[in-house]
Amino acid sequence: MFTNSDYSSLPAKESIDSKEALLGDDEPPRIERHSTPHKWLHWIFHGISFATILGLSIGLYFTAQTSRTKCWDMFNYYSPVNEAIAPHPYVEKVFNGSLWYQSPWKGPPNDEIEKAWYNIMKYGMISVTKEDIEKVHHPDWSAQFPPEAGGGYIAATIGTHQLHCLHYIWQDHYMDYFPATQDKKQRVPELYERHYEHCVDYIRQSLMCQFDTGIIPYNWVLDHQNPTPNANTHHKCVNWDALQDWLKKRKVEVPEGFQWTQPADAVSMGWNP
Repeated sequence: MFTNSDYSSLPAKESIDSKEALLGDDEPPRIERHSTPHKWLHWIFHGISFATILGLSIGLYFTAQTSRTKCWDMFNYYSPVNEAIAPHPYVEKVFNGSLWYQSPWKGPPNDEIEKAWYNIMKYGMISVTKEDIEKVHHPDWSAQFPPEAGGGYIAATIGTHQLHCLHYIWQDHYMDYFPATQDKKQRVPELYERHYEHCVDYIRQSLMCQFDTGIIPYNWVLDHQNPTPNANTHHKCVNWDALQDWLKKRKVEVPEGFQWTQPADAVSMGWNP
């Protein structure tokens, strides 16, 4: 049997209460006093890590953008348009080179085809700055838009001019559909021919300058004894939408009925470029 002495080692309730009173109710437990700095260090570490990762991500993004722009500038002459398309990666496209492909820009002209041509040339005359003009080595007395049209130097992208030339040549192939062009050819035949030959040679210069190094394979075609070129080829192209968005913002709408007149203080060239 158990005796009273078996319980003598257990502290009395009064003794426990007195010790708690000595410690004080407002003193935090020792384990909590040590855990608080650890919690702060934990959050500080995560905060620093997040800020570092965010900073590196932003830095890498802008480094990539800068590198892409530098690469673009390395292989392209200066143009204010570069800022619109250099940040965008090239778009991979497959040309439809089939003789039988009915392109929106091919075939005997009609209203729809003419509209298609217009849509890729509609941002013709754009406004650029004096700095832009000087960077392409042209004088600051180059022609400007009148104040009523918003001012700024008159310019057009070379690509738009190339498309204009191609359209001009295409029109000559279908002269009956374009009476105004036919009239010009009859009234000023020498000027018309010079314009025509200018367009042919300008496109020639452009193609040689921006020579496409892609390859066109040849295939055998049923009942054909000669190999046939397959012009359905892969290409990397500028972002056309980004380009058009930029041109749209720079396009100048000349007021309806406006008649161009050389300003009295204009500096005139002594030859027709």
